[in-house]
Amino acid sequence: MSAADPLAEHFERLCDLPAEQQRRAIDELGLDPADRDALIRLLAADQGEGDPIRQAIVDGAVNAEPRRSVRFGAWKLVRELGAGGMGTVFLAERVEGQFEQYVAIKLLRGFPTSESMRRLRQERQILAALDHPNIARLLDGGETDDGQPWLAMEYVAGLPLLEFVRLHAPSMRERLALIDAMLDAIEHAHQHLIIHRDLKPANVLVTDAGTVKLLDFGIARLIAVGEHDQRSTSTRIFSRGYASPEQQAGGTITTASDIFSLGVILREMLTGRRSDEGAADALITPLRLDADMAGIIAKATSARPEDRYTGVGELRDDLDRYRDGRPVRATAMTRRYRLRKFIGRHRIGALLSIAAMLILALFVWRLDRERERAVLAESSAQLALAASERDAASARASLEFLTDALSAASPDAAMSTQVRVRDLLDAARRKLEARDRSDGSFTQRMQRLLGSLYSQLGEIRIARDLLHDGLAGVEPKDSVDALRLANDYEDYSMVLGMLEEGDEALAAAQNAARWREQYAPNDKVLSVRSLQMLAMVVHRAGKDEEAIDMLRQAYRLGIDEAIADIDIRLESAQLLASLLATRGDCEEALQVADDGLALAGGELPADAPAKLPLMRARALALNACGRYADAEAVFRAAIALQERVTGGGGSRMMALTNDLALTLNELGRYQEAAEMLSRADKAVADIGLGKIDKAISWVNRAGILENAGDYEATIKALDTAIALLDEDHVETENQVRRRIERSQARTFGLVGRHEEAWRILSDLRQRCRRIEGEDSGEYAMITWQLALLAGRMKDPARGLPLLDEAEHLWSALVPPAHQVFAHILRVRAGFAIVKGDYAGAEHMLGQAIAAFEARASSAVDLAIARSELAELREREQRPAEARELLALAMPVLRSTVLPAEVSRARAERLASRVGFKATP
Repeated sequence: MSAADPLAEHFERLCDLPAEQQRRAIDELGLDPADRDALIRLLAADQGEGDPIRQAIVDGAVNAEPRRSVRFGAWKLVRELGAGGMGTVFLAERVEGQFEQYVAIKLLRGFPTSESMRRLRQERQILAALDHPNIARLLDGGETDDGQPWLAMEYVAGLPLLEFVRLHAPSMRERLALIDAMLDAIEHAHQHLIIHRDLKPANVLVTDAGTVKLLDFGIARLIAVGEHDQRSTSTRIFSRGYASPEQQAGGTITTASDIFSLGVILREMLTGRRSDEGAADALITPLRLDADMAGIIAKATSARPEDRYTGVGELRDDLDRYRDGRPVRATAMTRRYRLRKFIGRHRIGALLSIAAMLILALFVWRLDRERERAVLAESSAQLALAASERDAASARASLEFLTDALSAASPDAAMSTQVRVRDLLDAARRKLEARDRSDGSFTQRMQRLLGSLYSQLGEIRIARDLLHDGLAGVEPKDSVDALRLANDYEDYSMVLGMLEEGDEALAAAQNAARWREQYAPNDKVLSVRSLQMLAMVVHRAGKDEEAIDMLRQAYRLGIDEAIADIDIRLESAQLLASLLATRGDCEEALQVADDGLALAGGELPADAPAKLPLMRARALALNACGRYADAEAVFRAAIALQERVTGGGGSRMMALTNDLALTLNELGRYQEAAEMLSRADKAVADIGLGKIDKAISWVNRAGILENAGDYEATIKALDTAIALLDEDHVETENQVRRRIERSQARTFGLVGRHEEAWRILSDLRQRCRRIEGEDSGEYAMITWQLALLAGRMKDPARGLPLLDEAEHLWSALVPPAHQVFAHILRVRAGFAIVKGDYAGAEHMLGQAIAAFEARASSAVDLAIARSELAELREREQRPAEARELLALAMPVLRSTVLPAEVSRARAERLASRVGFKATP
């Protein structure tokens, strides 16, 4: 080894730095005096004109006759193009052959060392493996007679990246197109297990046509190739300002190091600044960075590799989202909580998407509290009498109108012995529409009254129209009127929220809160109500973190101010606990619910109905924690209390029985779940819910029937749900309708209608990408369902890419221990069997079984996985082991699902083939 070799890496790192920075860097190295002086002399020689090798090459290239020019294979040097830390690049022309061609020849710069020669040879090896339109191609290479390696690369007539940006001042979209080309090139390199490790603008050329060419893989390394020394994996040779922190510290270099450099280049291209604190390049026209782009750059250049993008594709995806105006992963972190809520209570493999039901239930509970205060006639009379406080004549008119309306719906007039609340409201609405509109104030008061009452029956579209007309242009006359209007706006906000009209719902809620603050600033009860109302609106908009913060404020306000209204404090606890549970924060949800129940226990009778919402919230929290058996006990206690105090009807019974059915479904007790849903259906009929709510109930029922294996009944239930939406003129893009289509496709796949299922799911996936985005829970679910369908079709070519994508999506939404990953292993095992990889399939099924064994609530999933392993044992001619596995799986399958359920039917056929004789 040459005596200069120990100083080689220091020389190559420092040679391009200004003299002042060189001196500071040398002082930090702590070299002994002799080495320090030698390094200073080498650097000084490099800066001067005395480098004999360089001078000889240049002189030979410039001054020699063509036939006497320096030759490298078929090429002769023409002139120097540039020099970097390791090499000098010359323009060369072909001297052999029948055509004219120019290339860029790269030679070692400065003094040749064994390390620099090794790296130039390695660059030649790397470039030979890369073939990409945005990477300068290797055309030729070799070594001179004295062992000097050389590379002949594609000659790129262009400008360095930053010079191109300075000269052309491209737009944001044009600059992002340049970075896209770089990303394509680096992703190609990463796919070939190559890390560049020296990405900087000087190594990127842009032609006049805007084509990007990436240069200089001189210090790149092969990811999968072991090197002989530590420098090969954590080189200290780097370009200051662009190298990642781990590279500067001598740590392990990974693809994340290239991500860091790309982030720095992106920042410099857009702003002229290499770092947030650095000086700007005065010649680059800076572009304004909004929060999304700043977030993308911050994530790419994070100090810790694990906090950066996991790969070039993920960075490109965020840039695509930015261009399309969609939320980017780097900044829209609250989306993750909304997505976790979307899937948190699913048993993977089922289509019980209950998030919409939970959201609607929160509003139902809120409306139900108002309903309990009085029956319809009492509420009508109270509002009419309240109006008399300001205007006795108006009060008399109100009472007269209500009397006429009620008389029109009486048994004698209606020719019926039974009169429903809905009949009374319809009669009142017809009377109001036929009434002289000269007294606009009276008409609007009655519209607001009827709108609130219709909303309690679930007829939210009728309620929305009545409340809209009843509130149009109305301004409060005094504090009493303002607070009454605030209550009407609160009802209006809740109705708009149910209809997913988020902006209008927020405006209505803000109106109510503003009037309460203006006319009753010291009323803490009204402050809590406003916080609750605003929280529900932002929750519907998917901003769960903001909603939870508001509910925490409301909850703490009740405690800190010792509010005497026990109902409002319990409602705060119930709403907060429920929302925490849907987000998956089960421990905090349990604590809030338990504290609320303790408060109710000290202030209320043992059978107080006010305890029911908190009991339900506690059960939801237990479900979120995966404690389904405990949740079942709480739901049953709540149902028993509801039956004792109200006789078993109403919206609360509907919600409780529906939730219990879903919990039983999680426990794998599908037949019991279906029976419980029948009770929920009766409660729905009793309270007269709107068509969307009824459709959701049918979807839930279909999901449980599907899990049980009654596919014919499942399809009928879904058809009923769609018919209800058609009756209510629900648009095609509505979330509930899309859920039903997804459920239909899944069921079609289970009964063998594969192509029809594939068509529906593919269409849904495209629509979801446009409406919700690729980071939505719905998109993840549809991608997963397509992968499952491909598994049933035994089509690994289509299925494996979808499965990889689904696994990536789930990884961003759920913790690593989530059971979805065990199901992914099952599907991968199925594809492995199709391809004949029995050993791989056995390994994956073993991992899935271990994961299911760790969860007490996964008995059915465990049984299915065991039956699949038993089928593999049969393929391997090991029938005795197959029978042992079936002995564990069949009792569970036979006790929980119907014979037609696909997994059980498949297991039954297997049992017959291997001679498993256990009695069903």
